[in-house]
Amino acid sequence: MLLTGLTLLGGLFLGWGIGGNNAGNMFGTAVGTNSVRYRTAIWLIAVFCVVGAYLEGWKLYAGYKFAQEMSMTQAVICTFSAAIVIIGQTAMGIPTSTSQTSVGGVMGIAIYSDGWAGADWLKLLGWLFCWVVLPVVSGLFSFLCVRFVGPLLNRCVRRLTVLNFIYKTGLVAFGCYGSYTLGANNVVVTTGPFFQAGLFGDPSLKRAAVLAAIVGGVSMALGALMYGRKVMRTIGKDITALDPFAALVAVLAHSVAMHFFTALHVPVSSSQAIVGAVAGVGFSKGTNMVNRKILLSILAGWFLSPVISALATVGVAWFFL
Repeated sequence: MLLTGLTLLGGLFLGWGIGGNNAGNMFGTAVGTNSVRYRTAIWLIAVFCVVGAYLEGWKLYAGYKFAQEMSMTQAVICTFSAAIVIIGQTAMGIPTSTSQTSVGGVMGIAIYSDGWAGADWLKLLGWLFCWVVLPVVSGLFSFLCVRFVGPLLNRCVRRLTVLNFIYKTGLVAFGCYGSYTLGANNVVVTTGPFFQAGLFGDPSLKRAAVLAAIVGGVSMALGALMYGRKVMRTIGKDITALDPFAALVAVLAHSVAMHFFTALHVPVSSSQAIVGAVAGVGFSKGTNMVNRKILLSILAGWFLSPVISALATVGVAWFFL
């Protein structure tokens, strides 16, 4: 049992980092507009993240494979290397792309063990397309909602108290939905390599994938509970100022986009979805309403993190294998 726990340490560390980094994606806008208390938000994230991992997260495990084979040692190296990159960016308050960072680690170990020709580049190309499309779609969705749905809602609902009730209820509901989709979509990158290595049993059996998803979901929940505050502030306040309706739209755009790609069995970035949505809200009010410096630093993090993760994995593998 102790040996199994030590073997899983890289994956659990990675899940912890993902939970901490992505906590702001679901409730950052709600906390930033003072619609939901931080303590309430963080517990809702933890609970619904585990629920999403259990109900849908296991479905992505069979397709999370880039190398021909994955040993336990390789699984530890690629997950631990990715976790270090994620934790570093979380410490700086940058909402990194945890999925891309994790895939970078898996690709790094695939290249190290099988060479450039042994990695599944066709699958990576398809996933890259999804990663590029995701923030654009969520941003366009939120832009259109703010421009057209917002005025319609204000005309239909005149009483301010009713509007505030709709906003707060919607922020909680969509925040829980977003937490669910985080667990469903991102849990595979935490324990996926260990699943492929057979740590949870025969990879062809559903119960092995479900067990892997539960373990990964719990580690993500702990990360959100223990380390989610800093990135939550970046999402909620630093990119652009948000009113309650704009915050509601951003979380809705994020959650729908995440669930769509979950149905396609493609792990995507929760950070890309929410940052695209929040930027779309800002651009709907004018380009001067968006903090371009913060946005550019986030974009740089998205581009660099998978490359750094792959290089770190190759370096660690070269040293230990």
